[in-house]
Amino acid sequence: MVNGNTLYNHVAWRRYLAYAALAVLGFLLAHAVGQFAVALLVGKPWNQAVPVVEQPIANFGKAVGAALTGWLPDLSLSTPLGPLSVRYTVAYTIYEWVKLPLLLFLTTFGMTLLRLKAGVQRVERTLGRDDLFGVLGGTVLGMLTPVCSCTVTNLYAGLVAGGASRRASAAFLFASPALNEFAIVFMFIFGGLWGGVVYVAAGVLASVVTAYLSPLLGLNPQHLIATKQSACSHQASFNNSIVERAFEEALALCRRLLAPVLISGALAGLLVNFNLTVVQVLQRAQFHWWGPIVATLAGLPLDVNAAATAPILAAVSSFVPLGTLVSVMMATTVASIPEVTMLNRLISRRNTLKVVAWYAAYTMAISLLINKLFAGM
Repeated sequence: MVNGNTLYNHVAWRRYLAYAALAVLGFLLAHAVGQFAVALLVGKPWNQAVPVVEQPIANFGKAVGAALTGWLPDLSLSTPLGPLSVRYTVAYTIYEWVKLPLLLFLTTFGMTLLRLKAGVQRVERTLGRDDLFGVLGGTVLGMLTPVCSCTVTNLYAGLVAGGASRRASAAFLFASPALNEFAIVFMFIFGGLWGGVVYVAAGVLASVVTAYLSPLLGLNPQHLIATKQSACSHQASFNNSIVERAFEEALALCRRLLAPVLISGALAGLLVNFNLTVVQVLQRAQFHWWGPIVATLAGLPLDVNAAATAPILAAVSSFVPLGTLVSVMMATTVASIPEVTMLNRLISRRNTLKVVAWYAAYTMAISLLINKLFAGM
């Protein structure tokens, strides 16, 4: 039997943790604003000044991974896909295990705070809307949130649990890894003016189409809403504090999704060793018409964020046409095996296969069309 003092201490600790989470969220936002201000002051163009909100968390995860694996020997294992570094794999897995749960928790916490503080009606006027305005809002939010495919599923879960509509969250799910400032800058660099314009137009179109296909694709994780509602019904001990209620909801969601998050991180740690395998595949495809198809199939399983695609794009831009370059960028960012692991838990295996099939079909189609349109360039 739990006595009154034990229960009081338990509630007190949860209260302290709730406000500590609020302080972390405030720090991340202040850090992002500071990054943006400094970038503008030193004369960077606006498209290079947009801050990476998750950077402090990513840096913390990398530091933890490096600290815990420094003693491991630098062994390299031979695999059919290429060499696998044991120490790098373990360090990267730890990095993902730190980063992914924190991002899932903080996104849910922040969105729930917004919903509870501003009210459901105000949220529904922005990301809560299911019309084109809400879809474009999800797309723009994705463009300002440069993350990899395994990370975006955690943010997607947080948005849905926090009150974002099905279509707005679906648009974000596509746009965040595929259509962000890093991807856009790289495409203007490696694809030229027309390459950049085509990539942005294709990405916005794909985000909108993904949003309106969301019922068919099954992008409607209803059990997340059920989790949110269940958490809301157990808040008596928190005396209706908004911060503490948001903390409880975020914690409930993280508990439910912790296993797939950890599995996703472990898969990302393995796959990161083979990110440049796609370069070897494209060396054979080159200017063949089926190049975008091969690029898409080779790139989809890999866990690569937009910033990490730079060496891949640099390596292939000299010997592949523009459409194939677009397929490399889109395929390596919009989906991955780690993302599939998370989506399986969120929307079921059948719907996950639909989402991946749609991503693959769109990437192949738009890339083949670009190759056809720009064949003479």
